[in-house]
Amino acid sequence: MKNFVLFASLGTFFLGQACAESLYCDSPIYCEGPLLKTVQLAQLFPDSKTFVDMPTTQPVDQVLEAFHALGDQPNKTSLQEFVKGHFGEAGSEMEPYDVTIGSLNWLDTIKDTTYRGWVDILHHAWTNLAFKFNTDTLCKGCVSSTLPVERPFVVPGGRFREFYYWDSYFVIEGLLQSGLNDLALDMIENFFDLVERYGFMPNGARIYYLNRSQPPFLAEMVHLYYQKTKDNQFLKKALPVLDKEYQFWRKNTTVTIRQGGKKYKLNRYIVNNHSPRPESYVEDYKTVYNNTQITTQQQQDDLFSDLAAGAESGWDYTSRWTKIKETDGNITSTDILRSLDTHNVIPIDLNALLWSMETHLADWHAHTTTKNNKDASYYRSQAKHRLDALDALLWNETQASFFDYNLTSHAQTSDEYTSASLFPFWLGAVPARVHRSLDRVFDLTRRSLAKYPGILTSTDRNTTMQWDLPNGWPPLQYVAIQAMHNVDAWLKEAKYKDLAKVLAKRMSASAFCSWYLTGGSIPGELNKLDNTTDQGHMFEKFDVRSLTASGFGGEYTVQVGFGWTNGVVLWIMNNYNDLVAPDCTSSSIYPLP
Repeated sequence: MKNFVLFASLGTFFLGQACAESLYCDSPIYCEGPLLKTVQLAQLFPDSKTFVDMPTTQPVDQVLEAFHALGDQPNKTSLQEFVKGHFGEAGSEMEPYDVTIGSLNWLDTIKDTTYRGWVDILHHAWTNLAFKFNTDTLCKGCVSSTLPVERPFVVPGGRFREFYYWDSYFVIEGLLQSGLNDLALDMIENFFDLVERYGFMPNGARIYYLNRSQPPFLAEMVHLYYQKTKDNQFLKKALPVLDKEYQFWRKNTTVTIRQGGKKYKLNRYIVNNHSPRPESYVEDYKTVYNNTQITTQQQQDDLFSDLAAGAESGWDYTSRWTKIKETDGNITSTDILRSLDTHNVIPIDLNALLWSMETHLADWHAHTTTKNNKDASYYRSQAKHRLDALDALLWNETQASFFDYNLTSHAQTSDEYTSASLFPFWLGAVPARVHRSLDRVFDLTRRSLAKYPGILTSTDRNTTMQWDLPNGWPPLQYVAIQAMHNVDAWLKEAKYKDLAKVLAKRMSASAFCSWYLTGGSIPGELNKLDNTTDQGHMFEKFDVRSLTASGFGGEYTVQVGFGWTNGVVLWIMNNYNDLVAPDCTSSSIYPLP
C-alpha cells in the first residue's frame, strides 16, 4: 500500500503516512485463497475459527492436490470428508504445560472464607490455561496456522487456543499476583521474539493475524514485571524490542491533524486488508457481500479494512467505530457494523498507551546509560507533543472527560460515553490543565454506574455488538479502579476511594456469581447448586444490568476460561481483602457512595 496524504477541502486536517506495506499471511490453506473460501463458506463448523486452527495431517502439497481434485463446486459432504481426511483437531499442535503452583502467600489475608476458597481455586486455574506449542507432532511437510514460540504461555480460554496481545497484560498481572514470575517472564519474552521476528506484535499467535496488531501493551507488561523484580538486565533486553515496536506504530498509524494553525500527531487503528478475516470468514463475507448498498470494489475493500482495524483495536466491535450509533425499527446491528469507519477515529485509549510507552522509554533509556542519551530526549519530546495533542483535541473541559476524535467530522465524539476515556488517568497521560478538573473527571463514570447494578459498561450505546451496552469487560474495570487510585493520589485526598471499592465489589461479585451459578463449589465451604452440571465458569464479559449474568452478543458465543478475568479478580482480591461474597441467589446490591 502506498503512503498517501489527504487534505480536507477546508484545510483543517490532513492524514500523514497511512499504512506501510503490511505483512501478510501467505499460506495457501489458512489465508486468502480458493481452499479457505470454499471450506469456510460451506460452514462445516459453527465457528469460522475452528477450521483455521486445524493443522494438516498430510503434507501441504498433498492437501492442495486433494482439494483441487474435488473440482470447482464440491458439495458439503465431499468437503467434510476432505477436511476429516487431511486435518487434525483444532489446536492439536498445542499441549498442556505443567505449571508448578505453590500456595498463595497472601491468601490468608482475605477475610471472607468463601472468597478465600474461590481465590485459591482461581490461583490454581492457571494449570488449565497454560500451554506450549509442539509442532514436532506434525508430520514432515505438514503445516499449522500457529506462530510458534519456544516458551510456554497462557491462553484466554474457549475458542482462543493461542495467546493474544492485550489480553496477556491482564493475564501477566494475575500470574504475578500468583507468584508465577517465571511464567510471566516466558510470556513477555515470547512477545519479544515475535516483535524481533515481525517488527511488531501481531494480534495473536496465528499466521492469519499477521496483518494487524492489538492495543500496544508490551511496554506496560515490561513495566509490570520490572516493578515486581527490579531486574535491570531484563530491562536492557526489553529496550531495543520496544524501540522497534514503537517505530511500527509511529510509521504506520500516525495521523497529522491541523487545527488553529498548529499541527498535532496522534495515532489510530488502520489495517490494509481486502478480504474476510480467516478466523471470521463467514461473518465478514456476509457483512460485505450480502449488502446491495456496498457495490464498488473500493467500498468492499474499505469495509474489509475497517473490520480488521476494529479487530486490531481489541474492541471488536463497538459504536466507537461506526457511523450509525444505535438500532431502531429499520436499522439492524448488521447495518451498524456495515457503517464501520474505524480508520477515521483517533482513539483516546490507544494514544494514552502510546504516551505511556514514550514516557517509559524515555525513563528507561535514561536509567540504563550514564551518557548523554539522545533516545531519552527523543521519547520525552514525543511524549510532550502527544500530551499537547491530547489536550487540544481529545480533552473536553465542559464534560471533564476525554473523548475519541473523528477525522471525518473534525470533532470529538462527545455525545458518547466510553470507559476508554479512563485510560489517561490510569496511565498518567493527563495534561496540566486537566488537574484543575480532577474533582469532576469521574462524573460521567459515576452516572453510568448509577444506571445499573453491575460493573462499568464499555459504552452507553446498545447496538448488540459485544463492546457496547449492556456488556462490561474485566480489563476496563481494572483500568477504572486504577484510574481512581491515581486521581486520589494527585488530589492527595480519598475522594474516589469509595467509588473504586464499589466497582471492585461489583466486579468480584459478577465473576463469583456467574461462576457459582454455573456449577462452582468450594469443598467444605460452598456446596454446588443442585440444578448445575458444570464446574463453574469464569466468563470473558458480563451483563452490567445484573450481578449474576455473563455478557453476550458479537460474532461468537460468550467464552469461558478466562485469562483476563482471572487476572483482574486476583488483583482486586489482593488489593481489597475485606470484600464479602454475595448471596448469588438473592438481589445483592452495591449502591454508589
